[in-house]
Amino acid sequence: MKILIADDEIEICKRLKRELKKEGHEVEYRTSPLNVLEYLKSARRNSEPYNLLLLNIRMPEMDGLTLFSRIKEERLGVEVIIMTGYREEQIVIEAIRFSIRNYLNKPISLEELSSAISHVQKKAVEAKNDNGKYHVLVVDDEKDLCRHIKRKLEKEGYKTVVAFTGEECIDYFKKNRVDVVIADIRMPKMSGLEMLERCREINDDFILIIITGYGDHETAKKALKLDAYDYFKKPLSLDELITSVKKGIKHSNALHSTSAFKGRKNESTDC
Repeated sequence: MKILIADDEIEICKRLKRELKKEGHEVEYRTSPLNVLEYLKSARRNSEPYNLLLLNIRMPEMDGLTLFSRIKEERLGVEVIIMTGYREEQIVIEAIRFSIRNYLNKPISLEELSSAISHVQKKAVEAKNDNGKYHVLVVDDEKDLCRHIKRKLEKEGYKTVVAFTGEECIDYFKKNRVDVVIADIRMPKMSGLEMLERCREINDDFILIIITGYGDHETAKKALKLDAYDYFKKPLSLDELITSVKKGIKHSNALHSTSAFKGRKNESTDC
């Protein structure tokens, strides 16, 4: 894997480069965020694109999330793992909304870093059959809230089912195709995080939107590691939730189309 590190702390860059090269990766680093975008674009123009960017959030001249937003605008196709010494829930929420794959606290654990990189390497989106209505599963022990969300989604044309416990969710998930899961992460008996981990094991191909009234930094970080597309704190704006569902499905379809195109291109090359 070709990896670029962007961090203003040069000793961290040197350490990570040294350890990642031992794992067989091709690694370079930049200590200023200002030249990272052009560096990535240049590598892509030369048909030597980077696969992964290890990005520090707090840097002088430009913060990491601003840099990443510009990278997304350029559609460079590089995956991102953010690094930070600050434990702030809002940073994690913003990372989730930017579709960043993982989040590591400093000092960086080489074991956690290796695991995060493996996740990026193995993450492959499979094409799905998008015929018919999109199927949304809402999971929350607040029954009135579930029903309000269900009513709103059905008005928008989504096939919507509700579950009030983690057990009900998993049982339904095993038997049905689900495109979007909207889930609370604090519920009795089985936590929402445990429930979602089990759902990912059954079928990893769904958009996840987290809703919670009890968010904190660690909870948001766990949600990010579950590949949450969005994260809302209660009380909810149903209009914002619906907008997120629409954007999530559009994002998923774009990924599936890209994956299918690459598959056809590879088949043509093999011939």
